[in-house]
Amino acid sequence: MTSPRNTSRLRFWPMVAIMYVLLCGGPYGIEEIVPQSGPTLAVFGMIFMAIFWGLPNILQTAELASALPLQGGAYSWYRESWGSFWGFQFGWLEWLSWIFETALYPTLVAIYFTHFLWPDAGHLTVWLMSLSVIWFSIWLNIRGIETVGKWSTFMSWFQVLPVICFIIIGIRHIDFSIFSQWHIPDNSTSKEALVMALIFGLWNYSGYAGLAAAAEEIDDTPKTYPKALLITLVIAMCAYIVPLMIGISVDQNWANWDEAQFNSVALVLGGGAFAWWFMIAAQSSNFGLINSELIVLSRLMGSMAKDGHLPKFITKIHSQYKTPVNALLLQGIILSIMTFGMGFVDLLVVGTWLSIPTYLIGFAVFVSLRLKQPDLNRPFKIQGGWAVIIPIVAIPCGIAIFIFINTPKEYFLESIPLLFSGLLIYTLQKVFSK
Repeated sequence: MTSPRNTSRLRFWPMVAIMYVLLCGGPYGIEEIVPQSGPTLAVFGMIFMAIFWGLPNILQTAELASALPLQGGAYSWYRESWGSFWGFQFGWLEWLSWIFETALYPTLVAIYFTHFLWPDAGHLTVWLMSLSVIWFSIWLNIRGIETVGKWSTFMSWFQVLPVICFIIIGIRHIDFSIFSQWHIPDNSTSKEALVMALIFGLWNYSGYAGLAAAAEEIDDTPKTYPKALLITLVIAMCAYIVPLMIGISVDQNWANWDEAQFNSVALVLGGGAFAWWFMIAAQSSNFGLINSELIVLSRLMGSMAKDGHLPKFITKIHSQYKTPVNALLLQGIILSIMTFGMGFVDLLVVGTWLSIPTYLIGFAVFVSLRLKQPDLNRPFKIQGGWAVIIPIVAIPCGIAIFIFINTPKEYFLESIPLLFSGLLIYTLQKVFSK
């Protein structure tokens, strides 16, 4: 007789909570956009990317998830559309972009903590703090997606409430006159500032196919997944844009902002107790993001290993919790190494650059599926025909290519070997499997 633990599935509102934690989590960590792009481009970049990047991605992802509710998510969509070899190459890129994304958050936990409590902490101390977050998250994920869903439901409220208070207290301080000028940073050109604003917008309004990697563990994926995505986008826009405008108006020393500047703004708005609450909520947000993204990483890697593209030991399932235990442990080791050797902006820009091909591929899969299988059952379907589909695909693809071409060259050189690493992994696995 199968135990209830092993047959449980992720229901709608816990899924919305995981999506909020996975895809947003609040404004924590977006402060770095201000010194990189200036206050005006920071705000308008977030609005522009929500409409012209986030919404089109959600619509095409929702249709794919409803038409192909397969474990492995985007990797399975690639495989079904273009076969085993290209499915793995694109799936590997998807995994790489997610591992860089995930590595941001233990780094942010350490940055927030040291900014507020221990500004003189050394690199080793910060890294050890990151390790504790990574391995507690691994332990929690081993216990199952339902456990992560319960944690995410609790943490989403814990993260949302201080943001609501931040908005209520701070909204009267918004100075709209600030945004009548560009305020380009002294060390940047207008083009460089624009590129960084778009990169931050892409980072914050992406990853919508992520939770689809656990499609077989979600209750009624074709119907619930699209609804949850749309709800999450609306919440995310409010959680990013309004606090950013408040923070820019309250603390106008924009050139010296860092990744934890909202702590200082919260201190000005509500005093020490509120700043403490905001700091703890930020830590829980970053912790929740790691937990949610480990679901994506482990299911992606497990699906690729199950198809024979990665070593079989990765497919091992925990005897009690039925989770991909070896895949999770391997993610923990990789994240531990990455957080030791790379800083926040390095992880963000390289990860974003690697993710751009996967977004372009995602749109290509969406279009090819419409052409090859027009009669496929799609519980969620974009209406209006090609007159609607063409701009939904063309505009975000144009944005992605612009960012891809204009990424700072030092990050471009770092990313090239990673971009082609799937070919090496595929070849090595074929050699050793023989």
